[in-house]
Amino acid sequence: MKSNDELILNIPDILIVDDVSANLKVLGDMLKGEGYKVRPVPNGTLALQVASKEKPDLILLDIMMPDMDGYEVCRKLKENPKLSDIPVIFISALNDTQDIVKALKSGGVDFITKPFQAEEVKARVHTHLKLHQQSKKLLEQSKELLELNATKDKFFSIIAHDLRGPLGGFMGLSEMMADEKQAFEPDEMKEMTLALSQSARNIYNLLENLLEWSQMQRGRTSFNPHIVSLNEAVSECLKLVTESANKKRIQLEVDVPKEHSVFADTNMLQTVIRNLVSNAIKFTPKGGIVSIFSGIAENKAAIIGVRDTGIGMNSEMISNLFRINVNSSRPGTEGEHSTGLGLLLCKEFVEKHGGELWVESEVKKGSIFYFTIPFNTDGNQIVSSSDPANQIKSEDSGLKILIAEDNEQSEKLIRILARPFSEEILEVATGAEAVEACRTNPDIDLVFMDIKMPVLDGLEATRQIRHFNKNVIIIAQTAFGLSGYRERAIEAGCNDYISKPIQRDELMALVKKYFEKIQPN
Repeated sequence: MKSNDELILNIPDILIVDDVSANLKVLGDMLKGEGYKVRPVPNGTLALQVASKEKPDLILLDIMMPDMDGYEVCRKLKENPKLSDIPVIFISALNDTQDIVKALKSGGVDFITKPFQAEEVKARVHTHLKLHQQSKKLLEQSKELLELNATKDKFFSIIAHDLRGPLGGFMGLSEMMADEKQAFEPDEMKEMTLALSQSARNIYNLLENLLEWSQMQRGRTSFNPHIVSLNEAVSECLKLVTESANKKRIQLEVDVPKEHSVFADTNMLQTVIRNLVSNAIKFTPKGGIVSIFSGIAENKAAIIGVRDTGIGMNSEMISNLFRINVNSSRPGTEGEHSTGLGLLLCKEFVEKHGGELWVESEVKKGSIFYFTIPFNTDGNQIVSSSDPANQIKSEDSGLKILIAEDNEQSEKLIRILARPFSEEILEVATGAEAVEACRTNPDIDLVFMDIKMPVLDGLEATRQIRHFNKNVIIIAQTAFGLSGYRERAIEAGCNDYISKPIQRDELMALVKKYFEKIQPN
């Protein structure tokens, strides 16, 4: 029975650098016997190349080598931001105090003198791997706190400034119109009424985005995907923005084939389209053109684009667009108000569907915002039932599923939801058990991986599974519906992400997305 520490250090990658082949063999055999994955290399140049490509968890580094000594290798590693956190243990026949100090100053965390003792090497490697993992967890927690603070700051900034401004203008206009001492000409009254209407619309749009964004951050946004006519969704959105376009004499062009349909949540899809088109109108001068079009992406998903002839953006502005901790808002061409919240909402809604959102732009030449979403062009496949469970053929329901979940109620819910398309369901309560289950059951088709579990969290468990199984579909699931969790899950090796409480339709949609044998009737 392995201890918790042994489970935590399951299958780390260790790079051994030594120009003596006998040393490489002895160290390699020793560490392989401890269950580590070992990569031996004979020189510093190759070590840097391998480290850059594979990013090992720890490096054992000799000092005296012909092409580049260990000190120089270590310095180059520490100068690379992507590799600087890798612990380096020097292992050398040099034993002078100055040599040891020089090794530590160049970035090493420890020094082992040759001839080495096997137990000493094992103990030091074990200790530094454990410290390295704890350091990574602390860094992840720090990033989470920064994201939480950025989210909170953004929320209060919108309430304190972006919402208070339009409300102040609305109240001022209302008070002027209600003042019996004021006499207005008909044209003045019409102008003020239009301004009041526009102000009310701006406040409503902001509150709607703010509410949806807040719900998304708390993981409470309902997700009910079904077959949606893309042309009809665009038409509904244009009804809400036509007035704004007419005021600026902006021409709206639509090139979305009527036969294009997508598998999407209607409200989320319309929110994305409405925000992108509204932004395009906002940043396009009078007399410009805004176009909405659709096509088929290389991965057979639908790709939707919103093009404008507006003021465009430089590379720095583009890089800050989707960063919550950076204020990327700016006024429109007619001074229209902007918070940048709509784009954050668009990004999260698109990613909820497993799609991507990106932009191409050039200053003074306009912008094109693209996003992808699951595609359906075969009208014969559109079913009348809105229940995705009824869209799965019973003869195709044969997936072997692993549920990694330490909460008994959540595990029961997933098991019930997965029954219609499962042949066998395995259940574990820790990340370490999930890794072992995948290792001993290579025929598992699908893993529902909880992120927060004892012993080994879901993200680290996923990373370890990917060392020996690149093909199994892993869907991360967590009650922490915060911005950035999807990116962390995908980076760890998960294929997708689902928020708790898990909705039946959303789970069915994800299963259909990744398994061709799960097809509509």
